[in-house]
Amino acid sequence: MTGVPLRTAAGAVAVLAAVGIARETWFHLFSEPVWNLPAAMRAPRAEERYRAVRVAIPRSGRVGYVSDEPVTMRPDAPAPDEWGTWLYQEAQYALAPVVLVVGDTRTDIVLANLKHADHLAAVARRHGLRVVERFEDGSVALLRR
Repeated sequence: MTGVPLRTAAGAVAVLAAVGIARETWFHLFSEPVWNLPAAMRAPRAEERYRAVRVAIPRSGRVGYVSDEPVTMRPDAPAPDEWGTWLYQEAQYALAPVVLVVGDTRTDIVLANLKHADHLAAVARRHGLRVVERFEDGSVALLRR
């Protein structure tokens, strides 16, 4: 039985190693430069934006969710702007195990999570809700019927 010549196997390993090193170099120096890490570590974590919200909502269950930005509901759907989806995912991560239900305004409490705080009154009015409590700079709020 004949196998792959040692020289060919060594060459293939060397090529794969070079590709791996190039990928890691690209990632650490250009894609996410390592010298940006200290600033990124000082930036506030996603949970900080929702710390006061967590105290004001139930520990579990469903909470309605509205925003002034569209939220992509299907992975294969083209999104006009990813900002709304990012806001939703950040809030869902920070407030878990509470389930945020996009567009559901029939729940006892509805979370408004906005890109622009000055849109709060219009968002609440559009859904027939009233503002109960504001957080952050007014870009996060609890609404009720």
